[in-house]
Parts: sequence; C-alpha cells; structure tokens
Amino acid sequence: MSVPKFTESLSAAQSGAKFTPAVQTAASKIDASALSAAIEIVLAGGDDASVEGEQAVALKSGFEFATELVKMLGSEPGSEEKLDLYKYFKRARNETPAEPSFYQMEAKFKYNAWKSISHVSQAKAQALYIKQVETLIVKYGTRD
Repeated sequence: MSVPKFTESLSAAQSGAKFTPAVQTAASKIDASALSAAIEIVLAGGDDASVEGEQAVALKSGFEFATELVKMLGSEPGSEEKLDLYKYFKRARNETPAEPSFYQMEAKFKYNAWKSISHVSQAKAQALYIKQVETLIVKYGTRD
C-alpha cells in the first residue's frame, strides 16, 4: 500500500493497541486489503477514478477512519496542510462550500482550494485525503 504509516495506524487501532475508542470504532469496520486495493486503483487512475462494491465501501470507511485519525496527530498541522485536508474532505463528502464575499478572506482561501479540486471524483478525493493524512503522520507522528 502506498500509505504504510496510515496502514500501521489502522492495524494498531483495529487491535485496540492505540488511540481513542472513536478511532478504534472507525477502524473496526475496515477491510484492510480491500482498502489497500482501492487506494492503489484510485490513486493510479485519473481524476474521475472510482471503485465499486467492497472496495468502495472500504475506501469510504478508510476515509472516515482518516477523519478520526487526523485528530490524533502529535502536533497541529500548518495552515497549508489544513487547507489540503479541508479541500479533500469537502470533495470526499460531496459538499460544496458557500461562495464567500469579497471580505471573507479565510473563507475565500478555503473556497478556492476546494474549487481547485472540485472536478475530481469523490473516490479520488477520499484517497487523496488518506494520502494527506499519511504525509501528516510521517511529519508529526500520532499520540495514543
């Protein structure tokens, strides 16, 4: 799998060795091999890449796990890293943020970040979110 630290965290959460009950619960629903295959397929594909069946379920569950796992990072990510998480999160959940007014600078940054990837599939955004969480785990580590 192209996200070894994420996979390691998934295994630790599934075994109950690390993390909060919420993270462990999110991990318990995941078929790790189906998730691994789904991530590989989607990341190797184009912006419209998707998976079906068991792999789609595993990818969605993996994304939900990643949203819980990101709360367990050893340090808070920087602004650009948070912006990346935001845009992938919104697209992965098929949510469209409201277009901000001229004076709402933070909202404008968020909206523009989302807009830059609004053309990618939900599955691609879920895989990219997981990949971003992998990058953050490598950089900041996790806390139990």
